Amino acid sequence: MSLASVRLDDLWMVLSAWEKGARPVVERAVRERQKVGGTANKEWFHWLDGIRDMTPVLDIHKKIRRLVREEAAEPG
Repeated sequence: MSLASVRLDDLWMVLSAWEKGARPVVERAVRERQKVGGTANKEWFHWLDGIRDMTPVLDIHKKIRRLVREEAAEPG
């Protein structure tokens, strides 16, 4: 699975799912979120097992990494 987000706490959903039932529960949760899509700059989940074309996933991750670097560079 992958998660593209500017917020680390978006990973909480995966960690909670793991506690409830390991991989099957995580897979179900991630696939549900993947269908919905992300919201602007957070919560882009992808289930990577069996994926053939990583281009869309990598494009989203590239965009989010740029946003994280921009936020980190802001003074204050």
